[in-house]
Amino acid sequence: MIKVIFNIFIKKLMYEDTTHQDIIDLEKDILHIEEVLLEFLSLKYEDGIKTSLHQLEFNLTYLSILANGTPINKKDDRKIMDFLRIHYDYLQKLSSYKLISTF
Repeated sequence: MIKVIFNIFIKKLMYEDTTHQDIIDLEKDILHIEEVLLEFLSLKYEDGIKTSLHQLEFNLTYLSILANGTPINKKDDRKIMDFLRIHYDYLQKLSSYKLISTF
């Protein structure tokens, strides 16, 4: 019985650690995509802009799903939710800029 409980506890810790690392990696990836997207905007490279916007939206959605399904403390939760809010707003601005600049 103790062995079963210990195994469940270890699996839970490993899951939380992996998920936490996935969240950190996604945040870094989102920042990188935004940098690349700004370069594409300055070069007016439409295929790159389109691809980057889709990847950015996908990563933000995935981060939101991970964050909502992960047991994290309130401080980390607030930090992730603030990150999502800021970068969703940024996505909206970049998307509208792309639409305006193509006319």
